[in-house]
Amino acid sequence: MITLCQKPGWLPGFFFAFFTLLMSAPLVSATDADNNDVNLIIIIDDIGNNRKLGQRTLALPGPLNLAFLPHTPFARSLAEQAHNRGHSIMLHSPMANKNNAKLGPGAMTLDMDEQQWRQTLLDNIHAVPFVQGVNNHMGSLLTESPEAMSVVMNTLQQQGLFFVDSLTTARSVASQQAAAAGLPHLTRDIFLDHVVTQEAISRQFDKAVKLAKNRGIAVVIGHPYPETLQFLDEKLNHSGQHQIKLHSAHQYLYDRLWNAVPSPSSRYQLQPFKLPALQSANDRSH
Repeated sequence: MITLCQKPGWLPGFFFAFFTLLMSAPLVSATDADNNDVNLIIIIDDIGNNRKLGQRTLALPGPLNLAFLPHTPFARSLAEQAHNRGHSIMLHSPMANKNNAKLGPGAMTLDMDEQQWRQTLLDNIHAVPFVQGVNNHMGSLLTESPEAMSVVMNTLQQQGLFFVDSLTTARSVASQQAAAAGLPHLTRDIFLDHVVTQEAISRQFDKAVKLAKNRGIAVVIGHPYPETLQFLDEKLNHSGQHQIKLHSAHQYLYDRLWNAVPSPSSRYQLQPFKLPALQSANDRSH
């Protein structure tokens, strides 16, 4: 887990400015970007309802960032297996969407009050073992609410977790509220399989590779569809002219924070993570 400071009240003012500067900096140094590596943070959402597809996902080369739906039949057992294989574990927390699509258990909706949002999120976190971070499942409605996102980000900050905005709406305020709470965070760059065909998935992956080569790294979200898993199995095991370098979002954010603060004061020491024995789009299944 990420422990940035023992006094959460100190974080908002300093880290609002700090994270604004940090997130505007190049994601990977020019030296790292000059080689032939393609740096990707790949998140696979919607794990927990299907054991067979979940196990196929776990078998992919890693580290991957596997996002588990809370209170689903196989989330706990698959998360334990994924942790043992060295993948990074995330909570895929259901949030209200504009399409009235079913959210499943653990949903956070706009008719809740602050205490209900906080308790629902905590229950979801506790339902998935080894959680290091959270991203939103759907959420095109809730992520536009500053009030709701403030509660989410402050709760995650207190729990020592990071957040990845799946960016299911261009009007999301999740990243702004994460920065205000002093929370390590990332934003999705590419949806790999918004269209579930091999051709479309390949085009999206090529976009991610191009972005990663130009910027240093790309954040990619996919799902445990058979087509996606087949594509990733082939691509990650036989990367061709580019060497795909996969990153844990958890470790990547820690490395950026640690390198960005070379001499933290003794009072506000950045503590090491407890590693395990370690484009806007409408809602669909995200």
